Order: sequence, then structure tokens, then C-alpha cells
Amino acid sequence: MSRLLIQNVDAITLDAQNRILKNTTIAIEGKTIVALGDVPRDFPKGTDEIIDGRNHVALPGFVNAHTHSPMSLQRGWAEDLPFDRWLNERIWVAESALTEEDVYWGAALAACEMIRGGIVAFADHYFWMDQVARVVQASGMKALLAWCIFGLGADKEVGGASLERTEEFVQQWQNASEGRIKTTLGPHSPYVCSPEFLRRALNSAHKLGVGIHLHVAESQEQVNRSLKEYGKTPVAHLASLGVLDVPTIAAHSLSQR
Repeated sequence: MSRLLIQNVDAITLDAQNRILKNTTIAIEGKTIVALGDVPRDFPKGTDEIIDGRNHVALPGFVNAHTHSPMSLQRGWAEDLPFDRWLNERIWVAESALTEEDVYWGAALAACEMIRGGIVAFADHYFWMDQVARVVQASGMKALLAWCIFGLGADKEVGGASLERTEEFVQQWQNASEGRIKTTLGPHSPYVCSPEFLRRALNSAHKLGVGIHLHVAESQEQVNRSLKEYGKTPVAHLASLGVLDVPTIAAHSLSQR
């Protein structure tokens, strides 16, 4: 098993005391940090590599809590448009033509960028998620993966996906790659998914023992629409359906102004 020693580095621990250790040493064996500061006396003898961390800072890896990693390929598209036109006229139109290979290479580019930026884990919500899982496998990152589904019928889903197909994905990839990959269900949002479909997704989450990752309210217009249709804000609407009773990543949870 390989041994790495990083010396003379400043380390931000984020431990209970939020300590910052100046000019310290980090000992790594294989994939595990075995010591910080007080290195076992015999560790340096079998070290394969020593890095001088002088004038550098070591800190815990970052986690991106809500991503659409394959959308790295769509960066810069129609950024002069307001959100609703950007989404409806450009992004959803482009996504309807996605292939599995598109998703793989978009996720691969995103993984390279995240690793370079110190991000070690991400929660992804997109389509053709088997391809994103392949990227996670190869990259060594950790990820919580959700296959996005609208619940509007196979003809309106990217790749003709169904809730049953996403259940298969959840079961296939849960705890894969030595536990680095976790899965969850991914209904798109309360402004796209009907209450009936959200209940179906919730039942699946209970059955599989997983959570839910979805968009909640990305604009004030969506909040206003929810108040008009359901008499509740999107958060209150989801709570009334029981969606928030399972572990939930609630992205873009805009509150009413």
C-alpha cells in the first residue's frame, strides 16, 4: 500500500474546534489519511512520496450539493434571455435531443473541472444517469445520483424514461464503486410533476429506502403559480404530500417575497 507524506503545510481541519494547524504534516496510506500533525514514528521510513506543502493550505474537499453535470456542454447558451425563456426555449429543447454519449462526455468534463477546483463529491440530477455513474466510477469521486423524470408520459421524457426505469437505476448503482456512489429518486419539481406523480415517487422512495432530489422553486413566478393552484408555497405543498418526510435535497427553495 502506497504511503504519502505532506510536510510543512497549513491545514484547515473543520473539526469541533475549527482548528487551523500551521506548518503541520499529513500522513496518507492508500486512500486513507492516517495522521494529521502527530505522524507515527515509523511512517516516514516506508514513505513512497514526500510533498513539501510550504506556502500551501490543505482543507477538506468541497461538496457540490446540486448539479446537472452534463450541462457543462451547454454553458453560455442564451445567457441574455430571462430565466423562463432560457429554460423553455433553449435548454429543454436542447435536452430533448440528448444522447447517452452526450451525457457521458458532459459529465466527464464537469468531473475534470470539479476535481481541479477541489470538489470531491456532488449530488447530480439529470438524464441517462448510468452514464454519469460511469464517470463517477472512473474519476474516483463520490456522488449522489438522481435520474430526473417529469412524470408526463414516456413521449415527453428524455430517452423515454419511466419511474420504473429510474427505480432500476437506483437499485443497480446504490453503493457501487466501493460505496462511492449513492442513488436517490429525481422527480423534477412540483411545478412540472403532478401531485399524483410526486406521491408515486414518494412511494418508490419509501419502498427502496432512498430519498428524493428535486427542484422546488426557481423563480417568484413558480411560487405565485403554486399559491394559485394549491393555496400553498412550493415548500408547503411538498410537505403536505409527505415528500419532505424522506431525506430530500430541495434545490432552489425560493421563499415568497
